[in-house]
Amino acid sequence: MLKRLFSKSLLGLAKAQLRQFFFLGPGDFVDLVSGRHHSLLFSRYRARFILSRVRMMAAIFALLTPLWIFIDFAAFPSHLAQSLATGRLLTSAAFALLAFYCRCTPSSGHARAAVALILTIPTAFFVFSRTLLAGAHLNALGTAMSAGYAFLPFVLLAGLALFPLVALETLLFSLPMLSIFLISDSLHSQNLLPGFDDLAVFWLLLLIAVVVSMASLSQLQLMKGLFQQSSLDPLTHLFNRRSGEQFLQLQMAQAKRHGFPLSIAFLDLDDFKQINDRYGHEVGDKMLLHTADAMKAALRESDALIRWGGEEFLVIMPFATVWQAAKRLSKIADSRVIQRPDGKALTWSAGIAQWPLDAAANSWQEMVTLADARMYRAKTQGKGRLVTQ
Repeated sequence: MLKRLFSKSLLGLAKAQLRQFFFLGPGDFVDLVSGRHHSLLFSRYRARFILSRVRMMAAIFALLTPLWIFIDFAAFPSHLAQSLATGRLLTSAAFALLAFYCRCTPSSGHARAAVALILTIPTAFFVFSRTLLAGAHLNALGTAMSAGYAFLPFVLLAGLALFPLVALETLLFSLPMLSIFLISDSLHSQNLLPGFDDLAVFWLLLLIAVVVSMASLSQLQLMKGLFQQSSLDPLTHLFNRRSGEQFLQLQMAQAKRHGFPLSIAFLDLDDFKQINDRYGHEVGDKMLLHTADAMKAALRESDALIRWGGEEFLVIMPFATVWQAAKRLSKIADSRVIQRPDGKALTWSAGIAQWPLDAAANSWQEMVTLADARMYRAKTQGKGRLVTQ
């Protein structure tokens, strides 16, 4: 037991030192390595950004790729230029299809697939062109043009810097490309094992991959900071109303698509104005922060807590019926962990609405309105209670 505790303390100290060394905030290190702990709203925001950039790149490449056909006919023999032209037209068509694919619903899976395709399409053409031109008898211009194809791997790897990717994603995309280029160069030189020149090129590609990874991580960290500033409440660090509305819209759409229950609870702290008037707004802010922390600790990871305004909170509970939502909130209230400055328990009044149980609420706006009305009914019935119908 002592050994395990000692190991955990050393690991925690190491993480703290790494965060301090790289100027990372709490949670930044994990979020930069993997996207598993990104919030659903941030994942969708990042995916939309990545898809828009891939769509722009694919559209530009679809237009520019065929223009190089004229240079191919000027530099290579006719039969080679015709084969290259066919490959370029097919590549251009693939880029055009990718541009249309990027109009799909933003998600992490779609974004990763789009980045993989924007790399795979030119990589396939690179392998095709290198194989086609290997051993061909070319003039001086053709030899120079053929050598120029060797720079395509550098361009492709450098392109990864355009996307806000986590470390595991850059590794996932870089390693296959590095392997393909190393194998391609070995086959192009007709040696079974990579030569010194091949290893030198691979080393340069590896350095570029590392620099590009740092650029992607820096872009991701900047995006996360901007997202938090615009979407989180500065006091409680919960979703603010604007981002909460976006999250509600997303959860409602998923609930309707997949048919799972979605419950929304509208909470209002009872007699909170008295705390501000008697003890001051600084104490009131501490109470709001304590309430937010206590509720976040008691809710599921899939639930979302939103500061709707003032002392009003909204709890979004996917895959939860109204009965399950009421049971969860009642458990938090009964624990009495949230106390007023005078030592009494801080209570709240809440109204809960559930889709599809409440037939009158067919949109997230109608669900919020219904939950809000039930919260006011709880106020009139004596406060410190939940109303579910």
